[in-house]
Amino acid sequence: RRERYPLNPTVATLIALAGILFNAAQITRADMATPVAHALILLLVIRLLTPKEPRDYLQIFVLALFLLAGSSLISLDMGLGFSFLVYLVLMIFSVILGLVLLTVFVTDKRLALPRADLYKLIKVSLIMPVVSLLLMVVFFFVMPRTRHPLWNFLNPGGTAKTGLAESVQPGAYAGIAAVKNLVFRADVEELAPEDLYWRALVLNQPDDKRWVRTDPPREKPRVVQGRRTVEVTIYPEARSDRYLVTLDKPLTLSGIRHERSDDYVFVARASLNHPYSLKQMSSLDANLEVDGALDRAFYLTLPAALSVRMQALAEGIVSRASTGPERVTALADFFRNQQLTYAQDDLPGGDDPLDAFLFDAKRGYCEFFASAYVTLARLSGIPARLVGGYYGGTYNPLGGYYLVTEDTAHVWVEILSDDNRWVRIDPSQWAINAGATFAQRRAEALGPLQRVVDSLNYRWVQAVLLFDFNRQLQVFRETRMQLRELEIPDGSAWHGLWLGGVLVVLLVGWQVWKRPRLSVEARILGEFRARVRKRYGERAAPLSAGLSELAEQLDNAPCREFAAIYQGAVFRDRALSASEQARLKELLREI
Repeated sequence: RRERYPLNPTVATLIALAGILFNAAQITRADMATPVAHALILLLVIRLLTPKEPRDYLQIFVLALFLLAGSSLISLDMGLGFSFLVYLVLMIFSVILGLVLLTVFVTDKRLALPRADLYKLIKVSLIMPVVSLLLMVVFFFVMPRTRHPLWNFLNPGGTAKTGLAESVQPGAYAGIAAVKNLVFRADVEELAPEDLYWRALVLNQPDDKRWVRTDPPREKPRVVQGRRTVEVTIYPEARSDRYLVTLDKPLTLSGIRHERSDDYVFVARASLNHPYSLKQMSSLDANLEVDGALDRAFYLTLPAALSVRMQALAEGIVSRASTGPERVTALADFFRNQQLTYAQDDLPGGDDPLDAFLFDAKRGYCEFFASAYVTLARLSGIPARLVGGYYGGTYNPLGGYYLVTEDTAHVWVEILSDDNRWVRIDPSQWAINAGATFAQRRAEALGPLQRVVDSLNYRWVQAVLLFDFNRQLQVFRETRMQLRELEIPDGSAWHGLWLGGVLVVLLVGWQVWKRPRLSVEARILGEFRARVRKRYGERAAPLSAGLSELAEQLDNAPCREFAAIYQGAVFRDRALSASEQARLKELLREI
């Protein structure tokens, strides 16, 4: 507006070149997006601070769009995803409006639009986004699409990380950090904390200081029903492994092709680097019952190195308790009496971290508790195994689902009872601060704004990312079935239809009656021009030609008389009389 610009073209060019070279030097394999975005920001600022020609405005539009798209390469979490879409819609509208104004600017830089014309221009510019949106809706239901979200293609490197480990090695780290990256959402009713065990994999064999998974022996298990059954739909994030997470214990599982092992570990047949959903029926507080013989020796295998204190402890338990249930009770009493603390820092290490955890440091997290319990259980002659997954979750009452994040990764134990049932035991619950620790996790609920934003993201995943070709076919089939099941309405329904039809007719008639009506003079003049075009051709009666001019060009006597009568009345600001109207209609027939 002031036509004063801080930068002249020469200085601006030098700054742009220097900025591009500097940011190009910052590009690495780990981060390419950030330096490119910085370079685009610099170019956009320079364009805004220098004199601008029409092509410069076009460059500003393109740079702004590239910057918005580039922001999705850097971050597009559940908070920014919704705002990104809002910005995208607003920018598309602004660019369309800007392009229309630019055509005017090229013609006359000083042209100013009256407010009424500007409103008309805005309305016209809105037509293209509205039509595009309607086409997008149609294509959304009709066209098959990839199952990957757009930003998975743009930035696939950070989408397949979870807190679940495929092996357990207590003492490998002196501390662990809580990472709150989303693992999955679970659409299920709000449950008690003790029911929120999300099962993923079973670790059944020691490997030096680690616990790993090997192919389990045949068990022929079946689920023994628990207190009640719930329906769960899980919407996981992309991950690098193929383990499917289920609410312990699953009765049925559908949604993706998978294989199930006898220890109830579900493995997908294809990679899980795309959005998908799992539907399941789960029995809360259920057990797995082994139908037939079981290779007990497999679940009694011990690590190669065992501490003297742990062996002595197990021998004491065996000598005092002769049955399996008595030994299980003795182990529980030991863990409760040891005054162990659940902690994620200052963790024990050394050559025998489990021994240090139980008798010296007495602090550790779930891997220490579960590994120590499995080792002592096997030393006591009780078959046992580790189960890895997640415990807990944050309930979003606005959407009716749980958010489970990486920091809830958890390890617990399953022991084989005397009646051949795998029973869940969580030794971490025996820590002296277990109640406060797990209660604090549950207390870290989402704020009101976070609930709204995440609910929108959750609905986006359901309605868009998971609406694949199979869902489209399902919608088509359901619609066809509903049409087939339509019944002829009864008499009362017909009365309602008749009443609705009458109301529609009255409404349409009212709208037609309200439409502005042409005056008699305007109707007669319109018919005159139509008859002239019909007799002499389309070019014979342009709208820019006056009646007198038109009559002279056509050299037609009825036209001259028509112009004289019409102009004699209208040009004197009076209406046509009845006799004048009758004469003009006679002249129209002659023309």
